[in-house]
Amino acid sequence: MSRTLPLSRPKAGTLPFALVLAYLVVVVAVDLVTPANLRLDMYAALAPISAAALCTYPQTVFVGALDFCLMAAHHGVLPQHMPVVNRIGSVVGNALMTGASIALARLRRDEVSLLERVRVTSEAAQRALLRPLPLRTRGVLVNGFYVSSQRESLIGGDIYEVVDTPYGTRVLIGDVRGKGPGTLGAGAAVLTAFREAAYHRRDLEGGVVAMEQGLYRYHRSVEYQASSGGAQASEEFVTALVFGTEEDPAAPAASPTAVSVVFLDCGHVAPFLLGPDGGVHELEQEAGLPLGLGDLVPQQRSARRVALDPGCRVLACTDGVTEARAPGGAFYPLAERLRAWAALPTSELLRRLRADLDAHTGGRLQDDVAVLVMERVPAVSG
Repeated sequence: MSRTLPLSRPKAGTLPFALVLAYLVVVVAVDLVTPANLRLDMYAALAPISAAALCTYPQTVFVGALDFCLMAAHHGVLPQHMPVVNRIGSVVGNALMTGASIALARLRRDEVSLLERVRVTSEAAQRALLRPLPLRTRGVLVNGFYVSSQRESLIGGDIYEVVDTPYGTRVLIGDVRGKGPGTLGAGAAVLTAFREAAYHRRDLEGGVVAMEQGLYRYHRSVEYQASSGGAQASEEFVTALVFGTEEDPAAPAASPTAVSVVFLDCGHVAPFLLGPDGGVHELEQEAGLPLGLGDLVPQQRSARRVALDPGCRVLACTDGVTEARAPGGAFYPLAERLRAWAALPTSELLRRLRADLDAHTGGRLQDDVAVLVMERVPAVSG
């Protein structure tokens, strides 16, 4: 996973505290050298208020107590020529201002603490939905990265999963279309159905049917109806690519023979085959309808089989990559970049791709981004 949850505010450092103290010292010094009828205690009261906004709770308490003692002593205790009412008013006014500042700082501290607890809980829940990459099966390694376009979230509308089954490795990458609170729920429904079907359905076509049925069940649920505000379920669908390896159980994964890879396209961005010599080939396939729209046509989605030779890799992504726009409006040239980087190791290719996406968009992604690279690795015993 590639994005953290910036829900909590950054902790205050020593610089704001030093500046607030310097401001208070300057005000007190000026107040001491000016005539007694020129009172600057109201200006000094800005110190604890500023500390409450910029500093930690203990620092705010210290600034508030210091300001109260200095101003109360100078305007409320020492000047015997002032009427008693004025001196009492000065002490009470400073006490109220200091108390308000400390109360504000405490509320801010509690808010940050609450947001931190929410961040930890949310991060754990989201990582349970999308497991951190890389993910490995007995003979396949899938690496990649995920970037949510929403700053407050680790994940958004893109999904992925890798499952090691008795029939081979099953890989899913998808993109939930639609807006609103139902997006995450739809992705979870498809992921749950994929994980279950991968173990019980040998063919990809049957697994895709199960995924679509899971999405239909979610759209009929009370949870979806309540969260969508009565919106039509047809407004939300999921594009997906599903991969499956067909390996010979008797042959080791490191053998020089090719591995047959089957993939089924449900309205998703076409994947790329990266050769060991740096060649790049787009795996075009007649895309079927996205999940959630399969009832519109009677034909079943069809799969395509390709040979994954030793040293070859398959790169799949969501349209957050291909439709990423530069400030001038130009789309991201993914195929061109892959031709330049296809000979690089997977980790370096992914690092360059992510950095180049940030540079292309100026760090402002318009959509979630998910990239997966699938490659063969030596089999893991057990």
